[in-house]
Amino acid sequence: MAFLSGAIKVNPEESLLFNYWIVILMLLKIGIPYDQIHELSEQQISTIIGIHNALEQRQSDEQERQERIAASQQRRT
Repeated sequence: MAFLSGAIKVNPEESLLFNYWIVILMLLKIGIPYDQIHELSEQQISTIIGIHNALEQRQSDEQERQERIAASQQRRT
């Protein structure tokens, strides 16, 4: 995690390798099979990750909205 926070200095090769595996692991977590990941273009990968992040943000916003509604209803009672 120190790498992600910028707390340590790494050379460019290490940085590229680390970022490569972050992307691979993220795509695996989304559910894309490993062999299919290598067939994706850079643009396809960016699109998949962008859509995934947007959906996660939307879900998070909806959850926060529901929590605010619940808290507001509790205050009224």
